[in-house]
Amino acid sequence: MKKIFLLTILAISLTNYCYSQTNATNFIEDDCNGVSHNLFDELDDGNIIVISWIMPCGPCATYSFPAYDAVQSFATSHPGKVHFYFADDYANSACGLLNNFANNYSMSNSTIFTSANITMSDYGVDGMPKVVVLGGNSHQIYLNKNDDKINYNNVHAAISTALNDLSLDIEDQKSNSFSLQIFPSPAQNISTISYSLQANEKINIELIDMLGKKIVLLDNQIQSKGQNNLTINTKKYLNGNYFIRIRSNINSQTINFSISN
Repeated sequence: MKKIFLLTILAISLTNYCYSQTNATNFIEDDCNGVSHNLFDELDDGNIIVISWIMPCGPCATYSFPAYDAVQSFATSHPGKVHFYFADDYANSACGLLNNFANNYSMSNSTIFTSANITMSDYGVDGMPKVVVLGGNSHQIYLNKNDDKINYNNVHAAISTALNDLSLDIEDQKSNSFSLQIFPSPAQNISTISYSLQANEKINIELIDMLGKKIVLLDNQIQSKGQNNLTINTKKYLNGNYFIRIRSNINSQTINFSISN
């Protein structure tokens, strides 16, 4: 009897531990359209990501659609900021089947994955479906619900809280901006990235295409307090529009940039 009691306590403790996780787990993976996604980079860029793990069946749509609907409700007020990721539950369904399922159940505006690297087990107990709401530079989990515990109101409230926290973070960052500039733009052969630091710190500078895919890591080392400049040879890259993103441990800034060699 004592053994059973101890096992029960252990099971409850493990369950509580699983649900007590407060931060997301990163993944770098292609979606079903072949577009690469780095979860942490997308969160660092100020996006709110809602992931729903779904087995392509009717009952799963019943509880996943409220989450999808909640995401779409922010399309006008926060365009391009709140995204619905639909992941196959155990990565054993083909993209074609998942696309058909999304279309049949009015969830066509979804980013769809079927990858074992995107696992609901990272967020505690599995569910059919399971929904998490993620946001912020700290990659916080704002909601983690399974099955009939998922509803429009709790997903909508979690997204609202994440957006509110994000706006507060942005205000904090304004006082700690990199004052990032790049010139000339459009660049012809060479261009200079200029930024300022309030202290010696490790920074990361990336060239990113318009789909959000990292083209190259331009710099990743400790730089000195004050004004810094980085010259890049743009002849290596195709003409077009890009982003330059600079990040430290506590801040991130992105600006538009174009190349016309």
